[in-house]
Amino acid sequence: MPPCPMRARRAFEAKARSVAQARQFTRTQLEEWDARDLEDMAVLLVSELVTNAVVHAGTPVRLELGLDAHNLRIEVQDHHPGRSVPETAPPSLDAEGGRGLMITTALASTWGVEYEAGSKRVWVVCRRPGAVPAPAGGTTARDTGTAHVGVVEVSPDGLVTSWNQDAATLLGWSPPEMVGRPFQDLVVPTAGHERPPEGPGEPWQGSYVVQQADGSEVEVFASHGPDPHGGGTVVLLVPEERRALLEHPAVVQPVIRPSSSDPLGLRDEALLRLGVEDYLTLAVERTRDPVGADAAYLLLAHDFGEEYEVAAVSGLPESLRGHRLDPGALGAPDARSPHLPQLVSDLEEVDVPWLVGTDLRSLAVVPVVVEGRVVGGLGAASESPDGFTHDQSVLLQRLADSLAVAADRARLQASERERRGWLSFIAEAGDLLAASLDQHMTMAITGQIVVPRLATWCAVHLLDERGAPVLEQVWHEDEDQVAPLRDALGVVDDDDAVAEDALTGESITRIDLIARGRRIGFLTLGRPKGDPLRSEVYLVAESIARRAALAIDNARAHGDLRAVGQSLQQSLLPPSMPTPPGLDVGVVYEAAGEGTAAGGDFYDLFPLSDGSWCFVVGDVCGTGAEAAGVTGLARHTIRALAGAGFPVAAVLERLNGAILDEGTRTRFMTLVCGTLRITGRRVQVSLVNAGHPPPFVVHDDGVVRRIGNPQSLLGVVDNVAFVAEDHVVEGGETLVIVTDGVLERREGDRMLDDEGVTADLEHAAGLPAQGVAERLRRLVVEFTDGPQTDDMAILVIRPEAGASR
Repeated sequence: MPPCPMRARRAFEAKARSVAQARQFTRTQLEEWDARDLEDMAVLLVSELVTNAVVHAGTPVRLELGLDAHNLRIEVQDHHPGRSVPETAPPSLDAEGGRGLMITTALASTWGVEYEAGSKRVWVVCRRPGAVPAPAGGTTARDTGTAHVGVVEVSPDGLVTSWNQDAATLLGWSPPEMVGRPFQDLVVPTAGHERPPEGPGEPWQGSYVVQQADGSEVEVFASHGPDPHGGGTVVLLVPEERRALLEHPAVVQPVIRPSSSDPLGLRDEALLRLGVEDYLTLAVERTRDPVGADAAYLLLAHDFGEEYEVAAVSGLPESLRGHRLDPGALGAPDARSPHLPQLVSDLEEVDVPWLVGTDLRSLAVVPVVVEGRVVGGLGAASESPDGFTHDQSVLLQRLADSLAVAADRARLQASERERRGWLSFIAEAGDLLAASLDQHMTMAITGQIVVPRLATWCAVHLLDERGAPVLEQVWHEDEDQVAPLRDALGVVDDDDAVAEDALTGESITRIDLIARGRRIGFLTLGRPKGDPLRSEVYLVAESIARRAALAIDNARAHGDLRAVGQSLQQSLLPPSMPTPPGLDVGVVYEAAGEGTAAGGDFYDLFPLSDGSWCFVVGDVCGTGAEAAGVTGLARHTIRALAGAGFPVAAVLERLNGAILDEGTRTRFMTLVCGTLRITGRRVQVSLVNAGHPPPFVVHDDGVVRRIGNPQSLLGVVDNVAFVAEDHVVEGGETLVIVTDGVLERREGDRMLDDEGVTADLEHAAGLPAQGVAERLRRLVVEFTDGPQTDDMAILVIRPEAGASR
């Protein structure tokens, strides 16, 4: 039988293996106490209680065993008071679990649950086999009226170093029995009583239950204070009924408790009348007086719970409003045990950067909890060290509980506003990126979107044909830093995006650019050191990166397509316009749209073997690859046959057959084709008009006439016979051939048509050939503000003064 109660404690992680560790700890401890008769029952109870705590609370667990002459006490404490003890209703016969508390009820003499602000304790008391009930209470010689004050000295590690005679008289334990034993072994955990502090610290007074030598339990009033010599604690003990001997107002700081049901003294309608933000500001202001604080503040958590933001302050600079704290930072709920209060006795001994310059010396922070979830924290600060007692932190928790619902509403409103802002930002970024089809412009827009909203700087790397990253774009909020940053980012490893030694003092994040399931590069973002992308901001950056990747890939594909279209178009036109002797030639060609596809209009001018020149202006129906195919067929067929000496009519008849031979791939076309022969100051023109707008002849006096009667289109009728017409263009006249992209330029119901072109050509008389062509181009462009919807080709030929054969 041990001479005095035995106590043993151990903490376990919130993991499944802790159950086995707790069983082994219990078995070992009972063997050391020579209590093997209780071993099986105790191991079973510990297994059930620790399993419940690990499974249902999910927090670290503390197991405490207590043994005296009569009873074994088992206590399991977790840090999730919001998770209640499971119901004890009988489970179904085939259920694999749910019998833990039924087993506990069957084995224990008594059991119960105690809830505190940051923890929950489940305790079980089992009577030792053969033990008689302990005496009900202490009525001994010490109660005869003599004032006895027990004086106990406790070392810093909790062992009794001195036990005076009055303590022996009060409790029945002699000094030899107690010296060297843990003082906490005497304390009986009892509902409704506080537990004394286990180590040296600030002065404390309160009541608790201790066990006497005869096995009975007695309530005592105790005063704990620091031992100025040994560094431990001096404990003064008296019976509870004589607490006036020790209780002193100077030790117990007064606590102001509001008389209303709301600890803050705010009426129910205050929240509706003031609004949530003003209500919280007033509530934080009213927090200061009850706990005797010089300042107070309220923190609200973000949805992802990674940061706390200062939502309201009192007695602190308004500039702190909106400041963000990491979980676990001093002044915020602890990241590991957020449900527990946090006391900082002296701020001069720790580093709290966000409170520098406030003259505050101590802090008390309690969690703001709604439905078991920590949604924020309520902090009180004092200009004195050790400014808050345990009682004041308990009251601060009551104040936090009273404003929890309003705080959660404010948190949700702020989160909703922030989320809407980010959604609007993402939508606007998507519109900007989708509006550009130029690759370099798209990457520049990406930099302007990211900086400075998401990062201090950013860079875009794209993978080349070998898969190696190439730096394409660098953007910095400080333009003077762009060049050094570009140099630092020039050396890139695809496995490690940037050289760390080149960018010291930066927090760097790399996000892959994925488009259509392919990785095309990566986006690198830089922020100040210690402030990396996280939570919602990282999700926003990922969303921007996805949109940027798709926009860059679209722009790159569009650029490739445009380059192909331009190359194809160039192959269908003369590489350069020749200059026939005695002729002034002007040309304008513009394809419709943005040049991503080849146009259907074409022109050509080339010499023949007899000294004459062949000209052609054509218009294939439509645009794109199929139209380009017909254009190439027409241009090269005309060149080949005309160069072989075939007359113009025969050339077009054979071209018509070649187009029809293409079958379903064919496109009909119109064109004017002819030969030019210079004789003196005039030009002999022999032409065939295959369904094309007749050419214009403009005299220097402004008179405009048309030549060449339209005949059958090409690619429509088989076995067509064309007839060449002969005309003369005198010196001082200009031959103008256009496609319908000029004549059919529209603005609503109004069309440029022949009359508009004729009127403009009347004022172009006497101009050089290229001047006439440019004047017509300007006429078409300025006719309407709309984009060019059809290809346009203009060929102007004018005999030069004094020309001769």
